[in-house]
Amino acid sequence: MKSKIKTYNSEDFRNEYFNASPELEKLFKKSIEDFFCLQIEDVSERVLKPILPSREESHTLIFVTEGSYKTKIGFQEYTVKPDQIVVIQAGAVFSTEEISTGVKGFACHFHPDILIGKFGNQALLTDFEFLNVGNHPIIDLKKEAKPAIRNLFERLCSEFKSYERPNPTIVHAYLYTLLAELKGLFGNNDLVNQGASFQITSRFRKLAYQNVKNNLKVADFAEMMHISPNHLNKSVKVITSKSASEVNDDIKLIEIKFLLYQSGLSISEISYEMGYSDASYFTRFFKKRTNVAPSKFRELIEKS
Repeated sequence: MKSKIKTYNSEDFRNEYFNASPELEKLFKKSIEDFFCLQIEDVSERVLKPILPSREESHTLIFVTEGSYKTKIGFQEYTVKPDQIVVIQAGAVFSTEEISTGVKGFACHFHPDILIGKFGNQALLTDFEFLNVGNHPIIDLKKEAKPAIRNLFERLCSEFKSYERPNPTIVHAYLYTLLAELKGLFGNNDLVNQGASFQITSRFRKLAYQNVKNNLKVADFAEMMHISPNHLNKSVKVITSKSASEVNDDIKLIEIKFLLYQSGLSISEISYEMGYSDASYFTRFFKKRTNVAPSKFRELIEKS
């Protein structure tokens, strides 16, 4: 019987696969939750190999500047070469047999919630297709783009290693700029997956974002797309390993978190804004998927 693929949060993954050191522990303890940016050579010797097939709740960008880095995402093995970035999307199944001692570069790891900051732009966030499971994970850096991309990784790394706790505003600004730069490079990538399941999933995601405040069900989206709910679910599952309903819930949660962070609306007003007539049901929906009530989430944001 196949062993179940485990989904990790950032702390659990580090506990499982990092050979801890006082230096690393000090860095992670003072950091923003679910964020780090380090040089690969700083951590490669501390990672316990092999990394078995796993999923993480966060995204990881690995930028190779020297040597090569091998990883398996889904059923495909990739060799990442200098001036390439591999995107290990949150929720994607990945594994790594070994890390070459000659590889140099940067590893930037962040939870999607980090993008919901004071500068967050939901319209732009939905355009970061390369962060969606199922997209081709390799981004080639053009010669003219490399200095700016490297500088952004270096600034994020410097902020993470700073003596004080990293400034969330600075991290958010640099990270958003990095993703915006990568968006343009990814858009010119001819290797983007164009399979039928990918196309259906991509169209479903766009419709879900467009109708995020209409509280639609999977059957509603299937009708809009002129396919059966079963076909929609199967296609989305192939690409994301989640049901269409789960993906729709994820998209709703992003919008709710934006409203909690960036608006002065009350919980009841946000509930109404999101198409829920019953504020208590809205609160149960949010708490079931985040383990905290909307009011508590807002409180945690304000303290960060």
